[in-house]
Formats: sequence, C-alpha cells, structure tokens
Amino acid sequence: MVTRHQLNQQITSNKNSFKIVQISDLHLKQFNNRAQRIAEQVNKLNPNIVLFTGDSIDQVEQLDGFDRFLSLLDKQTAKYAIMGNWEYWAGVDLKRLTKIYATYNCSLLVNQSILHKYGEYSILITGLDDLVSKPDLIKSLQGLRPQQNHLLLAHSPAYRDSFSSDELAKITQYKPQYMLSGHTHGGQLSFLGFAPLRPPGSGRYVSGWYRDGAIALYVSRGLGVSVLPVRMGVIPEISYFEWFLNRSVITSSK
Repeated sequence: MVTRHQLNQQITSNKNSFKIVQISDLHLKQFNNRAQRIAEQVNKLNPNIVLFTGDSIDQVEQLDGFDRFLSLLDKQTAKYAIMGNWEYWAGVDLKRLTKIYATYNCSLLVNQSILHKYGEYSILITGLDDLVSKPDLIKSLQGLRPQQNHLLLAHSPAYRDSFSSDELAKITQYKPQYMLSGHTHGGQLSFLGFAPLRPPGSGRYVSGWYRDGAIALYVSRGLGVSVLPVRMGVIPEISYFEWFLNRSVITSSK
C-alpha cells in the first residue's frame, strides 16, 4: 500500500514538489515476486529520491537478494540509507553494505549529512545511526550550515525523545522540519487499533504523524516482518511524500 502525504503545503508559489519515497523495514528474507513488485511500485511513483530507513535485511546471507532488489530501482534516482538495529544484530559488514548501496547510486549515512541539490533548491539530509549503536546529531551536522529544507532520518523513533541538551540546541539552530523513522512495524500485530507489542526503541510511537515537539515525525509501518512471520491488522506501506520546498542558497561549509 502506498500512503501519500504533502509537506509544507503553504508554499503555494512552488508548483513543482520534491517527491520522496521512504522504504522502511523491508526485512528482505529472499528475492521473490513480492520484492519485485515493491521495486516496480517504487519506480512507478517516479520519486526524486528514495530513502531507506533501516532494517532492509535480517541476515548477512540476504545481502545478495537485497543487491538484486536494488538493481531493479531506477539507477538515475538518488538514494540515501541509514542503519537499523537488524543490520547490526546480523553482523552485516559496514564496508560491504556501503559498497552495495553505492553501486546503485545510494549513499549510506551513518551520523552524516549530505546536501542534495534539486534545481534551484537544496535539501539537507541527515542520517543518524540507530539506537543500538551511537546516534550522534552533533557529529552529523559538523561543517554544515543550516538549510531551509532539512530532513532527519532515524530508524528508531524513540530517539526523538532522547535528545541531549546539546542536541536540542542544535535542533534550535538548524530547525529541521521533518524526521522519518520506521522500526515499529505499526505494532505488526494490531487488535482494533491497539498494538500491544512493539520492539525496544519504539518509545511511545506506533505509526503515522507525530507533530508535537521540535520536529514533525513520521513513523512508517514498513514493509516486512521480524520475529513473528505475520502481520495482523497492520497494512505494509511504501511512504510517498510531496514536499513543497523553501527557496534556499546551496552551500556546504561554514
């Protein structure tokens, strides 16, 4: 299922929105017809960028299937990825994963930011490490100026409620508009809208928009399953965002 969202709709002067597809919690077990259909759906959406917000695979042995999945996506489309808890738990070699992503025009961001150019606009994309490792917002922004269009990626949404005072000061300085996460699977098992089981790192979050606090957060229900091989009452999702950007000067240093 594709969920569709419009961001910054008040910017009516910009008729050409920046299109983002978020793929989260793919948990690819093997390359199969379902994986192929997901790739085909992403291509049909014709995004400007594709974002992988962690837990793409569960085991090192699944890397070849994930490589094949990536090969089906439009190579001309820029892609950015972050780590999830399962990439760490599976013992995936970071260098190998980085190389696979890079083959398909994808940058793996581990406490790093990148300035993505879109015509006359620029988007600062900050990719944070997962909570099972060491997310570091301050390191991620080192050497970069604030931008009017700024997106944070963090696999586990509970990170949003664990900012240090120094990180909160950085958020006040940089003013990121949106944060995209996954991890929760929307509970994976939901009974009449109640999701009793969510993994550590979910915090108070289940799925959808959370607009309280310093940053508007979207938590994707993701596409795959982990631990229990079933979803119940929780529809998988590909998240699609149309972002009406603010005009900003493209720069990359202080």
